[in-house]
Amino acid sequence: MGSDQFLQFRVKLIEDAETGQVVAEAPTLGIADYGVDGPEALNNLQEMIVFHLECLQAEGQPIPQEDTDEEGIYLRVRLPVGAS
Repeated sequence: MGSDQFLQFRVKLIEDAETGQVVAEAPTLGIADYGVDGPEALNNLQEMIVFHLECLQAEGQPIPQEDTDEEGIYLRVRLPVGAS
């Protein structure tokens, strides 16, 4: 087994009634991003989650853990090297 560690974060998808774009939110992390459709919004959010975790690590902040027992959509991301 490798040293890669992964986390999963629950995601909420909402269509913006005014723009028609899709907003993807990771409530546990308090961040969101958008796209023209669900797949683009999820891809953008995944990139933002990785960046957010890297920032938390650089600041010496703890990385939030998600309770994955709830049904829903989850994004799986690799922890930055050295994160715990």
